[in-house]
Amino acid sequence: MIEKPRYQDLTNYMGYGSGDILNDLDPASSDLLARIRSMTPEEVKIKIEVASNAFDFWSSVPSPKRGEILLKAGEIMESEKDSIGRLMTDEEGKTLRDSIIEVTRSALTLKFYGALAFKFGGSTFPSADTDTRIMTIRKPLGTVALITPWNFPLSIPVWKTAPALAAGNTVIIKPASKTPLMVAKLKDILMRAGLPDGVFNIVVGSGSSIGNTIFSSKLVSAVSFTGSVPVGKGIYKAVGEKPNMSRVQLELGGKNAMYVDESSDIARATEFSIRSAFGLTGQSCTATSRLLVHHNIYDNLKAAILNKLSAWKVGSGVNPETNMGPVVDKAQVSTDLDYIGFGQEDGAKLIFGGKTLGHELFLQPTLFENVTEDMRIFREEIFGPVLGMTIVKNIDEAIELCNSVPYGHTAGIISNNNISINRFVEGVEVGVVKVNKPTVGLELQAPFGAFKESGANTWKEMGEEALDFYTKEKTVYWGW
Repeated sequence: MIEKPRYQDLTNYMGYGSGDILNDLDPASSDLLARIRSMTPEEVKIKIEVASNAFDFWSSVPSPKRGEILLKAGEIMESEKDSIGRLMTDEEGKTLRDSIIEVTRSALTLKFYGALAFKFGGSTFPSADTDTRIMTIRKPLGTVALITPWNFPLSIPVWKTAPALAAGNTVIIKPASKTPLMVAKLKDILMRAGLPDGVFNIVVGSGSSIGNTIFSSKLVSAVSFTGSVPVGKGIYKAVGEKPNMSRVQLELGGKNAMYVDESSDIARATEFSIRSAFGLTGQSCTATSRLLVHHNIYDNLKAAILNKLSAWKVGSGVNPETNMGPVVDKAQVSTDLDYIGFGQEDGAKLIFGGKTLGHELFLQPTLFENVTEDMRIFREEIFGPVLGMTIVKNIDEAIELCNSVPYGHTAGIISNNNISINRFVEGVEVGVVKVNKPTVGLELQAPFGAFKESGANTWKEMGEEALDFYTKEKTVYWGW
């Protein structure tokens, strides 16, 4: 471990807590990136009050002016994408290539909502009364709380923050304890772009220690959370018990399936399967962990995947030859290895990987076959580079197996048969369907939201629809 923290200067943007010290480590090297003091519940309350006090001013700023700040922030982020990408790779572990892609998309997201702020307002409607005009006015909610995960440490904070600010809300954001520096960098950029003090506030600490302080506060008008199903359900319950119940937006876990049918091109199916399962080290709620393969092409696809994986390189994300970076921390590696053991115990056949490679956080991409729907690796979220292959007879069985788990984030189909594609798109119970594409990867202009236990099934994120969550609408009947 290095003596001097590499990014200690960024902690100035978080404020100072008096709780336990958090050592932010590079997962590829264990180098110390920063030392951060967690906040106490009382310190969090103060931050919430600061955000609440800033609301009247910020909400009165004309929305085009708010948009200008977001547009400028996007320009700053885009101009510094290489250094920000390196920070992301150092803190989260993903490859530098993937980090720079995430930074670039985050910059575009800031610009997208900056532009939408220029037309933020309401709608007009015709009236049956010739002396009446009907219109709506959209207003911000107040102070909103954003709880973000470590796996997309910049893009998820941005796609929550940008519409919240565009609509005129003030923000309390709690980043994951594993990746707080990326949110500190976001604040740095927003402040340089002209965001006033008190509008964007970071709180640092574990959810168990400060979460309830955020959720129960009467000053918090909405909570947007991305993370695990158990925590999401707990937040939903806690917010629902408040006297002044806040809005809740949840994006939770996934157990996503991809179906490869007999008409598909083997090379393309191989590429998309591997990218979906092992890109980002499998640490994505949209990653594929179940590969459903038509029996007629199963042997050929398995051979192609094994051949491709044999050349994959696992290592530090800053190495340009690396295909897959480290797992984020020891706890996640332990979970991954546990599930690899469960797969073998339940009767699946391990045909590639399954072990760490020297460094304790470098885990091989892991492939199982003979996976059946009663197995834990088929039904339970792992959140790591573990893929199970299952042979299916036809499209009907593929849809049935896809829908047989309680999750509903994404699903994919690789096919050249339009009839099968249409049946799959219509039949799978998920919020996002990918056709001849990897299941990972979303575009900012389109709405995103999950079904079943993968979300609250209420408010969408991204796209213009994201503004709905952060606004309330007033209808006016204007007569004369």
